Amino acid sequence: MGLRFLFFALALLGVYLIVRHFWRQKRQIDRGSKQVKSVDSVQCAYCGLHLPKVEAMSDDSRYYCSKAHLKAAKEDKS
Repeated sequence: MGLRFLFFALALLGVYLIVRHFWRQKRQIDRGSKQVKSVDSVQCAYCGLHLPKVEAMSDDSRYYCSKAHLKAAKEDKS
């Protein structure tokens, strides 16, 4: 009788741990989806690549993805 009780208690503990694992995992996914940050992005005037505005290089009101494209665009204007 004692062995049956021990087996039953271990089975209940296993089910509890599995349910708790999936419940916590679902809560973390729900929290993560609400914490998405948006970033202002711009398009390189030379090649068309989209990149974050903080990483872009600007000249007048145009943005470029690299110094090489900024230089190439200035050379094309001349």
